[in-house]
Amino acid sequence: MIIKPDDRWRWYFDDEQQKLMLDLANGMIFRSRFPSKMLSATAHQSSPFTVDDAALYYGYDEQIRQIDMPSESRAELALNALIAHRFLKPLMPKSWYFEVSHSSTRPYLAQVVEAALKDSNEKVLFLVAEVGEQACLCLLAQPQLALFDRTLTFCDPLKIMNDRLSEYHKQSEPRSFLYEKVI
Repeated sequence: MIIKPDDRWRWYFDDEQQKLMLDLANGMIFRSRFPSKMLSATAHQSSPFTVDDAALYYGYDEQIRQIDMPSESRAELALNALIAHRFLKPLMPKSWYFEVSHSSTRPYLAQVVEAALKDSNEKVLFLVAEVGEQACLCLLAQPQLALFDRTLTFCDPLKIMNDRLSEYHKQSEPRSFLYEKVI
């Protein structure tokens, strides 16, 4: 399913589910993955889906197309990245999980990046949701990531120092990711 931003879309907070929602104005509702405690005060107020929101959504979607994933998962990642960019409270970097990259570049908004795990050197895919001078807010762009102290799932946020991130290079053999249909 392909979704296209519309000027009838609106953000609102659902008190019962304790989640930020996006009314897609066609009978569909998108539910954010982020718990209420991670959201800023502005996430608890209804607001329209703006032209800036649409531009960010399309920017994320365009970059995510590099990853072999279903359109539903691509839309979920793009919308959660937009929510992270607009509504998440600041996070502290958690870069100790990753090696310093020898090919680090200056990350940019909506870039698909990789970070190598310290113990295994396994490459982990992320989408840059917000760029900072020293660190970027990233969303996990693969189904799961088992770390020594927790497990992250698709779209979970993690702030990572820029020197741990490197440009994503699509492999000749696509990764076999199984994404859940969410929207």
